[in-house]
Amino acid sequence: MSSAKQNKSIARLIVGAMTIDGSLDKKERQKVAHTLDVIGFGELIADVGAAIEEDDGSFNMFEECSAVMESLGSEADEVAPLIYRVVCDVIAHDRFVSVREASYIAGMGKRLGLTPEMAQGIFKQVMAERRGRLEVAGKDIDEAINANLKNLLSFQGADDLVGEVEADALEELMHSMEEGSNVSRDEFSRAMAMLGLKSSAKLEDAEAVWKETIDNLNLPKMADLGETFVTAAIARISKINEAYKTILHFHSQAISKRYDDEDEA
Repeated sequence: MSSAKQNKSIARLIVGAMTIDGSLDKKERQKVAHTLDVIGFGELIADVGAAIEEDDGSFNMFEECSAVMESLGSEADEVAPLIYRVVCDVIAHDRFVSVREASYIAGMGKRLGLTPEMAQGIFKQVMAERRGRLEVAGKDIDEAINANLKNLLSFQGADDLVGEVEADALEELMHSMEEGSNVSRDEFSRAMAMLGLKSSAKLEDAEAVWKETIDNLNLPKMADLGETFVTAAIARISKINEAYKTILHFHSQAISKRYDDEDEA
């Protein structure tokens, strides 16, 4: 099997992942193409397009994995994890992994010869980088029915990722911005961490933390404890103020962009 044919099989695995939850509209196809380009596999975009056009409903993920593994030969151990990573990225491109999608990559990992630990490690990394969400975690999977799926979704912190985040959540707004904000992802993450906010937090949650901190660090009362305590309180308030200011500034930009997008639609 030539490299071109390998790409065709990989593209079919990607399309299988793209369609596992149903229909694939133009917007979805464009997002997947963008994902492949961003992760450095733009060469597969044309093959994915061809696979979409050729899809006649006869796709079999297990057979496709066998064909890919056979074609890789001695390179299988090195290349299979990379293929798995690409498909995981495609599945998580919308930042929400359904049970069916997770089942697909759990089965694919086994067919590509990955150990359960390797498959879970790759999937966990993708979810962390994409700040993805899960429909269910491992605790909700019956091991007797699907041991591979249970293992895949049983990484530390998986329970905290279950459920979609509301559109007005700060993390969702950051994701929707993609570009155009002068608040960087690192600045945003530091501000969220400083305020102790989860990904599902909204602006009012940030405001509540800010107000509570200011109220608790009562400077007049601190004065009775001495200069050391006052200095520490001022430093703490300064950091909280700066974090809240960053969140406010970002939120204002994100909401403005949302209104602009709605006007254009």
